[in-house]
Amino acid sequence: RILDLDLVVRDEDGNILDPEQTSTISLFRAHEIASKQVEERLQEEKSQKQNIDINRQAKFAATPSFALFVNLKNVVCKIGEDAEVLMSLYDPLESKFISENYLVRWSSCGLPKDIDRLHNLRAVFTDLGSKDLKREKISFVCQIVRVGRMELRDNNTRKLTSGLRRPFGVAGTSGL
Repeated sequence: RILDLDLVVRDEDGNILDPEQTSTISLFRAHEIASKQVEERLQEEKSQKQNIDINRQAKFAATPSFALFVNLKNVVCKIGEDAEVLMSLYDPLESKFISENYLVRWSSCGLPKDIDRLHNLRAVFTDLGSKDLKREKISFVCQIVRVGRMELRDNNTRKLTSGLRRPFGVAGTSGL
């Protein structure tokens, strides 16, 4: 029926009716009954699927999700070389980060490495549930990691210490 195929007519016991031994009227009535049963089952399956979809939508609606929007304007810090700025949300009572890091690569000139993103460095921390909002404290933490030579004064570019990542600074704000 769904695939527009022929319907195999069966009796009450599930045996296929033989058209040579069954009258045309009996075949027609059996076909009508079988068609109704197929339609009823299709309607049942459709309504069950709709109920599942409605339940799923109700669960999503019942579970509120919040987001925090952050717009990074500038990093005022004399680093002297390339850096990575990592922003995340932190729970100080549990001593753990509750979000993934948002990474911005900062150049030694004091601008984002991707110059097209200048004045457009935005992050949205999504899927913050009611559990996160019920936390006593949430902090916004910004970490700066210096990327470059081991010593700032070292001008020898042949050394293997040119791509090292070292912590440079950290800042945070609480009361979100």
